[in-house]
Amino acid sequence: MNFPEYLVLFSNQGTMDVHVSFEDHEGSISSRKMSPKEISALISPGGKGFHSQMTFDDWPFVITKYQIEPAENKLTIFARKIPCA
Repeated sequence: MNFPEYLVLFSNQGTMDVHVSFEDHEGSISSRKMSPKEISALISPGGKGFHSQMTFDDWPFVITKYQIEPAENKLTIFARKIPCA
């Protein structure tokens, strides 16, 4: 299945900081920048909801929460590794 890749989802330009918090995973990935209008990148194709899965350096993760902090111009994506079947 094709999931959006975090590193190409946002332009890396703009006033908002995008951070990722991995749950139960010690890895990290670089923060990105985005403009507020890019928030639409979080919406899945067809507009029926938000992306519930995403890849980070080609590794698939489940998205558990999006946290927007307007006063700090910050978006945090919370992700958890997809369990092996």
